[in-house]
Amino acid sequence: MRNDHEKWVSIDASSLVNFGDRITVGGAEAGKKGLVTGFIGKARETVVVQFDESPTQSVTVKKDLVTQIERRENLVDGVKSTKKAGRPRAKSKYR
Repeated sequence: MRNDHEKWVSIDASSLVNFGDRITVGGAEAGKKGLVTGFIGKARETVVVQFDESPTQSVTVKKDLVTQIERRENLVDGVKSTKKAGRPRAKSKYR
């Protein structure tokens, strides 16, 4: 599941968790790492994670149990997409 060609950078554990981040959890699931695939609740207090040991199963974890957050290096720098911009579309079909 993890692509070893990508570089992951640790960020502050108190910062907001985003889709696609890698997290390490504490508590009963201590030391497990996984990929964030979703959130539950308006304040994102519960995180949906796919752990590396079982990539086909999603698990919900409280945000309080997250001990480490890693983000792809290109997303930390602010680069959102490497896709080329297309031709601008017309405002209306008929002029």
